[in-house]
Amino acid sequence: MVYRSITQTYRTRFEAVRDELAGAGDDVLPLTGAQRRFHHAQCMQPESRRTVVCLFAEFPAATVSAELLRRAAEAVVRRNPALRSRVDSYAGVPLQRIVEVNVSVREVSGHDARKVVRAALDEWPGDAGPFQLVLGRDTHTDLLALAFDHIVCDETSIGQVVAQLTEAYGADVDVPDRVVVDGMDRYRDAIHTQLDRELGASGEEALVHWLSRLRDAHTGRWAVGRRADEGAASRSDWRTVALPTVRGRGQLFPTLLASCRAALVEHDDTAPVCYTWAGGREAGPESVMGCFINTVVCCPPGDGFQAVQHAWWDDLEWADTPFDEVVRAARQAKLRWSGHLDLVLTLDDRSQRTIPVLGGVAGKETYVPGMRVGAPMIVSASYDRHELNLRVDHNPALVPDDMADHISGAIVDAVRKRFHASA
Repeated sequence: MVYRSITQTYRTRFEAVRDELAGAGDDVLPLTGAQRRFHHAQCMQPESRRTVVCLFAEFPAATVSAELLRRAAEAVVRRNPALRSRVDSYAGVPLQRIVEVNVSVREVSGHDARKVVRAALDEWPGDAGPFQLVLGRDTHTDLLALAFDHIVCDETSIGQVVAQLTEAYGADVDVPDRVVVDGMDRYRDAIHTQLDRELGASGEEALVHWLSRLRDAHTGRWAVGRRADEGAASRSDWRTVALPTVRGRGQLFPTLLASCRAALVEHDDTAPVCYTWAGGREAGPESVMGCFINTVVCCPPGDGFQAVQHAWWDDLEWADTPFDEVVRAARQAKLRWSGHLDLVLTLDDRSQRTIPVLGGVAGKETYVPGMRVGAPMIVSASYDRHELNLRVDHNPALVPDDMADHISGAIVDAVRKRFHASA
């Protein structure tokens, strides 16, 4: 089989239109593989609905100043070109333009701050930038939502924005032009570095590895018969698990993968568990904000924790192989699995993220249920040294509530059993 890299083909097409647009004075950049997938998914959605990721923080009522918040957000946007990007297509080539954007804070109020914030996030203005701030107020709470179009951020990026927003709030932070220029240079370099990684992991050896993993994978239980309302609001199950023995991501992540896989394979024809992965990207103030993740398939040759753990470590060598490359290879090989996602796992290290502090008042991170999800089921895990929070969101238009509850319970039980056994 001859493999023609999707990444290289895209780069060649982008460079052709870049030279043309540069003559017109446009500042354009290519998209990473993940960004192109999000852009394609958005184009396929009703009303070009965005994939939105949020951080929610609660403060005491009447604590947060919308004006100070707006000024702080302007400083954050000025530092980070990803938050000034607009993704579109030119001559059929998806790309991002770095433009000036207006930053505003949408204030909403009502009997329940959570409900009015969720409603506001469902109505993302069509001309708005990729970063939105919604401040919901009721008699007890100021609820702040930092909302991002996923096309411009990953989990590491959210932590950066929180830290920068906290620093700039009420401080009238001035962002010099040299910082803006440096930010643009670093963002451009980071995108091309990511594309280099994706291209380097797109060769025949990588795809042979993934095809060997996927040869017995199932099509996906919720892959057919999708309904028009599949973008309906999700339903959530939130659990907390004590973690007295966790020694880091390398121990926790395969446990979560094995637990998700065991819960899913109880149901016939389910697709392999997939997870988001940021490669060698490190959290920290010097990290470049953007969308530098990949979707990776977990399909070990055996069952049980040991099989999943060993396969996961082996798979990390090829974790940068773009998901689209894997899907195309599977389709060309006429495998049953052709790219469908039944369950996606994400993992967030809370110890690497600053708690939002505005005006000297620390916010409490929370979650607003009912947000739209981009897969039938999403397991969002976040942890610190002693505690794991598991949130299982499912789309009720695709996954029956009783089945989702069973899968959620099985995941939590498996995680608890694993850590109890290793204590």
